[in-house]
Amino acid sequence: MEKSEIVKNLNALFKKRSEFYSFFDENIEKLQNTEVFDFKNAKDLNAEEIYKLFYHYDYAIRKILPAIYKAYKITNVDLEKDF
Repeated sequence: MEKSEIVKNLNALFKKRSEFYSFFDENIEKLQNTEVFDFKNAKDLNAEEIYKLFYHYDYAIRKILPAIYKAYKITNVDLEKDF
């Protein structure tokens, strides 16, 4: 994968990450004087909307992984698949 494609994928990843966290910022208050979300007192959220945002963020991550694996010669043997 060319550097320009990797940079494009990284920018897409950072954009999707920002959109994902912006959703929480817009819908969940933070605990007083912190950057910690107050999930306990959060209003009900639309699970489908959360999933859609997460899916796009996760997809952007998965799209860049092959280039990272190739650059660092990472194979399945290197990875702990205990998740």
